[in-house]
Amino acid sequence: MTRRKEVGIWGEKMACEFLLRKGFVVVEKNYFATVGEIDIVAKHGGDYYFIEVKTRRAGDMANDLAITLNKKMKLEKTIRHYCYHRNIGDVGKILAGLMVVYNEQSKTVKFKMATIF
Repeated sequence: MTRRKEVGIWGEKMACEFLLRKGFVVVEKNYFATVGEIDIVAKHGGDYYFIEVKTRRAGDMANDLAITLNKKMKLEKTIRHYCYHRNIGDVGKILAGLMVVYNEQSKTVKFKMATIF
């Protein structure tokens, strides 16, 4: 396994722990379909959150530009696929990005969550 993949898996684990602390219920992780992948599906207050996790080292590259327009469109298709196959009807569906930013020197992790649509 590559270092990048290991960091990504660690970031998704940290993201799940963060969401649980914030009162979310993690429904599913790493949902794969032919149209794409959803890192985390979670529920909060009756709404479904489809969360794209990006793990970055603290610095200039730790920004919201990691989720491109093409990625958003692919996620929308994957969300429709997920909802159809999981019988998710008329509820709130929120696509969110969750940045996991770690600082190796200070051994700290920060989280930044933003709604994409």
